[in-house]
Amino acid sequence: MSTQLPKVLITGASSGIGATYADRFARRGHDLVLVARDETRMRMLAERLQQGTRAAIQVLKADLTSPANLARVEALAREAFEAARRAMLPNFANAHAAERYSQAQR
Repeated sequence: MSTQLPKVLITGASSGIGATYADRFARRGHDLVLVARDETRMRMLAERLQQGTRAAIQVLKADLTSPANLARVEALAREAFEAARRAMLPNFANAHAAERYSQAQR
């Protein structure tokens, strides 16, 4: 279901707070893009949410410590924003890994 609400791209969506926010946004009527390393858990979450809501849910397996995967997610976020002129990006991916990646790039 395509809604008038912003599409929400959630990183770290396969478990924990990312999965909780995915559930909350889907129940409020937002379409979702779920991003995480664990594709199996993410797909299980997507199936459960699609059964309980009418949200359109896209799944993207990506390890954000990889520059190539980070670029894919950035392109997807940019595309979502340009298509709808509104999008949200809650980031719940492993903060320690992101910090290590940031330091390695210096």
